[in-house]
Amino acid sequence: MTILCDDTLQPPLHSEHGFSLLVEKAGNPIVLFDTGTTDVFMKNASTTGKNLTKVEYIVISHGHYDHAGGLKYMTSFGKKFKVYLRQDAFLPKYSDDRFTGTDWEALKDSFEFLIVKDKLIKITNSIYAFGPAWMRNKFEEPDSNFQIIKNNEKIRDFFEEELNLVIDEGDGIVLITGCAHRGIINIAQDALELFDKKIKLLIGGFHLYKSSEEKVDKAISILKSLPIEQIIPLHCSGELIKKKFGMLYTF
Repeated sequence: MTILCDDTLQPPLHSEHGFSLLVEKAGNPIVLFDTGTTDVFMKNASTTGKNLTKVEYIVISHGHYDHAGGLKYMTSFGKKFKVYLRQDAFLPKYSDDRFTGTDWEALKDSFEFLIVKDKLIKITNSIYAFGPAWMRNKFEEPDSNFQIIKNNEKIRDFFEEELNLVIDEGDGIVLITGCAHRGIINIAQDALELFDKKIKLLIGGFHLYKSSEEKVDKAISILKSLPIEQIIPLHCSGELIKKKFGMLYTF
């Protein structure tokens, strides 16, 4: 796996507010999970020697600009990439009154959009996408300032389109989250139930950067109780959770 976009990447890599991760697993087509905000992920791919024209599938976790914004730059390759996402990713999205979605109209003819309808789908031999996670832990509900326009009405966004990526390693799974708007605990517990295997690595955005210390402590306590071997919080996770994780956190 190669992190192509994150908020805190160090030179010679470029950083921005966004997330993108390239999955290259032997015996499987190459999968790109999210595309960041701009073309930063493409610049970092070039720096790390990754050829994005070899990508077979793109998976978009949700419709926010910092995860799907980079898609428009992929059109420069002249290839009609297959893109997995859920239908609600196309909805106009807002944080209070600020538009935080993606201009899908400009992309509709440039990609082959594969609409995910099932809770769990198999993308390649060992790579899966699932979501939305069951909201079993109410303290992890999405922030109330996030909204969508659906059926001509502006309503609270519960991110029912959110997809997460799983790599099945046989003796365990790698769980990759984009932003974990529906809760990092909810997502991890769903993955454990769906695959009935330990999580060897949990990596991605945990969306705890604005959370209270009490909420972060509660999340850490539950995560440490789950069969998770390694945790790498990125993107919107926040510095607090990185400082508090101790030996579970490696990067």
